[in-house]
This record gives sequence, C-alpha cells and structure tokens, in this order.
Amino acid sequence: MVNLKPLQSKLRDHRVWIAIVATVVLVAGLSFWAVRSHHRSQALKDLNAFVAFRNPALELSFPRISRVNDGARKILEVGFREGIWTLHQGGGNPASVEVQLTDQGRRWFSVVGNEIVATFKAGIREATRVLELEDIFPSRRVRFRYRWIGFHPATAVLGAELPEIGREYESDALLLYENERWRLMHWTSPELERALGQFQALEPASF
Repeated sequence: MVNLKPLQSKLRDHRVWIAIVATVVLVAGLSFWAVRSHHRSQALKDLNAFVAFRNPALELSFPRISRVNDGARKILEVGFREGIWTLHQGGGNPASVEVQLTDQGRRWFSVVGNEIVATFKAGIREATRVLELEDIFPSRRVRFRYRWIGFHPATAVLGAELPEIGREYESDALLLYENERWRLMHWTSPELERALGQFQALEPASF
C-alpha cells in the first residue's frame, strides 16, 4: 500500500506557503493603496490651501485704444453693456475705438500707460478630485479636476467665454517640496486662459 502521508504533508505545506504569499501580497497592496490615497488626499488639500489657485487674480490687460473690427466690437461691447466702460469712436485709417472707464469700472480696472488692467480677483474655485499623481521627489505632478464656486461681478466682461459655475474642469499642476511643505509652482487653467485669450485679438491703435 502506498503511503500518501508525505504527499499530503507536502500539499499542506504548499497550501500554507500559498496562503502566506497571498497574505503578504494583500497586505502590500493595501499598504500601497493607503499610501497612494493619503498622497492624493494631501495633494488635494495642498491645492485648495494655495491662495493663488483658490482665489486667483484676473490677469487681464488690453489696449486702451484698439483698432476697430467686428471682433473688437464684440469683445468690448460686453463691458460697455455692463456699465464698466464707455466706447469712443476715433478717426484714422484704420478706425479706432477708445475705452474709458466709468466710475464703477475704476473700482475694478486701472489705466496703466496705454493699457486697461484688471485689479481684482477672478473668483473662488476648489479642487475636487485627483486623477493622477506622479511623485519624483522633491517634485510632484498632479492631474486633477476643479470647479468654480463663484465669480467677481466684473468678470462679466469676459462675456460668453466666462467659465461655468459648478462645472468640473481639468488641470495639471506641479508641486515642489520646500521647507517641509509642498508648494504649488505651476498649474493650468485652460478655460480661463481661453476666456482671457479673446482680448489678445485687440490690436493697439491711436487716435
């Protein structure tokens, strides 16, 4: 009769080792997931703590006197309708239009040389979810989603290009670890850049 006990013992030992390996893999996987979740949570917190991201200045400037064309009229008439500036037609070839700030407009814009410059914060936004996180210490690259909670009243000059409140947008950011804390060094705001970009089409002119 064949003695099966050695074989059975080996099978039991084999199962034990399989169970041990599976446990180690599971623990390692859970640890990795916990660390990754912590890093993502920390990145989200850091993004929202950075004032320049959460409450950014509206980096808008454009010529005080612009050449007249259909695009320029469409862009500038929004601020005129909102009572932020008036428009004064000039002569010349090509024709030009001068922007003059109203009393209300001077609360939020300034004339600097031949430029009209915004002097207010665009609004409030918050990062909502981290999509990807890449750690290459001391830097950290983050792809995330965010939404605008509200806008300053004067952002109405951006017209139909103004981003939507509550809609989620996607961005990439770079954080750097300095002095025992993460600092936000760079990020993208495609929807806001697109809204501001329309003013770059304004060509300076003179009366």
